[in-house]
Amino acid sequence: MDLPDLSVITDTNPVALLISGFLGFLSIYIFYSSFVSATARRTGLPWVSNKRRWFLSRLRTRIWTTMHYGDALKVAYDEYAKHDRPCVLAGLDGDTILLPQSAFSWMTAQPESVLSVNGSHKHVLQTRYTFPRREVMDPTVHFDVVRSELTRQLLTVTPEVCDELAAAVDEIWGTSTKKWAFVKVFDSLTRIIARVNNRVFVGLPLCRDEKYIENATGFAEDIAWSSTILRLFPGLLRPLAARFVTKANHKHAQEFTQILTPEIQRRQQILDEAGPADDATEDSGAHTQGKNDFLQWLLTRSLTKSHSKPDETDPDIIAARLLHINFASVHTTSFIASNALLDILAAPTDQKIPEKLEAEAHEAMDNAELDSDTKVRSWARDTLPKMKYLDSALRESSRKASIIGVGVNHKVVAKGGVTTPDGTFLPEGSLVAVHSWGVHNDGDVYDDPDKYRPFRYVEGSAAEQFTATSATYLGFGHGKHACPGRFFAANELKLLLAYLLVNYEIQMVMEGGVGGVWNGKGYRPECEWLGPMHVFPDGAKLRIRRKVVE
Repeated sequence: MDLPDLSVITDTNPVALLISGFLGFLSIYIFYSSFVSATARRTGLPWVSNKRRWFLSRLRTRIWTTMHYGDALKVAYDEYAKHDRPCVLAGLDGDTILLPQSAFSWMTAQPESVLSVNGSHKHVLQTRYTFPRREVMDPTVHFDVVRSELTRQLLTVTPEVCDELAAAVDEIWGTSTKKWAFVKVFDSLTRIIARVNNRVFVGLPLCRDEKYIENATGFAEDIAWSSTILRLFPGLLRPLAARFVTKANHKHAQEFTQILTPEIQRRQQILDEAGPADDATEDSGAHTQGKNDFLQWLLTRSLTKSHSKPDETDPDIIAARLLHINFASVHTTSFIASNALLDILAAPTDQKIPEKLEAEAHEAMDNAELDSDTKVRSWARDTLPKMKYLDSALRESSRKASIIGVGVNHKVVAKGGVTTPDGTFLPEGSLVAVHSWGVHNDGDVYDDPDKYRPFRYVEGSAAEQFTATSATYLGFGHGKHACPGRFFAANELKLLLAYLLVNYEIQMVMEGGVGGVWNGKGYRPECEWLGPMHVFPDGAKLRIRRKVVE
């Protein structure tokens, strides 16, 4: 899954982190006195820059790229990718070789032993220092469980999602039909999504434990900041810097593990006492005491892996895998939901976008199957696919405001490097990617790419559904390493936005100075680039009130 939004700063002092990061970069610059990176020396590829500089040109280019990342992406795409040329995007935190879209198929077809997605993740996230147990990245068993179990059981967990969604929204947004309330968009949706996700991850009552949720979301925020700062330091200094930069990471991880460990041990004891499961015990639920969530799937998987990897049953390892899943899922989903909601509300009033989406949600529910036991119409197999307009709106928002600017990131792990079909040499250890922001905003690919057209994909084929990936839509990556949780995330996002539009009156709050073109005239606040991360405007608020049920 992609990296989380950085719009919420952790309790670690961000000023201290930035100062330490800047000092770290200066040490890098002095260390490499030639002012030329290894990537540039070994490939001969041009650096992306806005103009020629003669004094400290490399340093000034890195600063410009980091401070004006959106502009750098545009230059890289217009001047290089559009002419089928590779280039180097060099920031304060390192270099990325950007390949043109013509290399896309070759790149995504390479085995992990040549171009490694996991290697890229470990470098970008600096997991050696930022994660409590770096073993969880080798192998990433928890992502295998997402692919095999979560995707297979999407419909099974939908009632749990719906139940927690209603409980979380009602608690966080309120249920008053008379008084208007104000909420911060990203903060409130992050809390809601964290609860819903963890209803599926660990179940009740932990998903409603405030300390558990606080540490899960706090750890995700810590990773984003601390990994960015650590990448500014040369490898020899990172262990020392990590002692200070990752304090908040380990604090949140320790408290999270303390809360989760008793539940892990309780379930492990039940599994041990029950012995190997057979069809009868699985059907009755006696083997798991009726638990059917991610933690249970992971524990069951750990028993089969424990013979070759004894640590897989260690509660610390299990908790670390849950932390990673929370990191990978909560903030990315919140970023999409927050942008989609603002896009819907900011659409021209004569288009009546909120009204159309609300009507679609009502129609889908009215035509849903009636549960024979509860006599209630539920969101299930025949319901969610019917919300095609909402599916299209989510894809369009994800296209316009991707959380990252480059996609399909890999690290070259082939000994001695590798050469692309067009002759571009990629040194061992270098990071490579393709353009995502550029292609998402290319007028040759999308008509009116600067405009928000929520129903752009309604008349399209199945390849244009929200979860579909391609060379021209990289919101969830692509190929064998595409986001494994995207099907769950898509269902969750549809259910969330449908619930909000059906049950609440929602208005944007007009506040000047929040960012972008937010000027009190109905325009939505824009996301901003903070280095390579797209940050949701922290000050964006909503005015909300529960609708009266007729």
